[in-house]
Amino acid sequence: MSRPSRHPQPTVRLLPWARADELDLDGTADRLDEAARDRLEASSEAEARRFLFGRALLVRTVAETVGADARRVTVTARCQDCGLAHGRPQVRVDGGTVHASVSHTDGASAVVVSVDHPVGVDVERLDAARFGGVEAVALSPAERERWLRLPERRRLRSLAEHWTAKEAVTKALGTGLTTDPATIGLTGQIGRAGGTVAEIAGRRFVVDHPTLAPDTVVATALLLP
Repeated sequence: MSRPSRHPQPTVRLLPWARADELDLDGTADRLDEAARDRLEASSEAEARRFLFGRALLVRTVAETVGADARRVTVTARCQDCGLAHGRPQVRVDGGTVHASVSHTDGASAVVVSVDHPVGVDVERLDAARFGGVEAVALSPAERERWLRLPERRRLRSLAEHWTAKEAVTKALGTGLTTDPATIGLTGQIGRAGGTVAEIAGRRFVVDHPTLAPDTVVATALLLP
């Protein structure tokens, strides 16, 4: 029997794009703000489909988390640098703020939601081709040294867990990859069930890797007060 986590836990969902019929894509499209509609019109068909899928999954997950009708969930996104409708989603339900993050990989999207704490999520397929050379840019010198000591069979998952954790942390901070991932030193046991607390640049995060699908690595990072 697994022990319940002593750390705050966000709501996290992963859904394959093949299950799009489970989402209210039409209703989500109808409720997009002007900036999001402009983004859809400027996107390729594949990019537009991915964006709308992620937004619909986010709206549904927020509604389920707070117990509200999806029509009461409003989502906006505005990049501070270019002003376009991308970046960290800003979610409100009846005037209250809900923290959320969205990530995509080939064939699936993931979202994470927290009522009380800023959060980030990242999802990646466990594919060696996707991670070729990533250790050179993602790992700190100490992390890379430990990674090289691992048996060959464990290196891919370990690298994927480090990369996704660092992506999730930067999303929780709201900095994205303007923060060099190699400067994020993760402490504790990466991949530990129930999450581990990492202290990064004076901030504390609960970093978790929930197992949601085979051959897929998902990381969530929840910023503690």
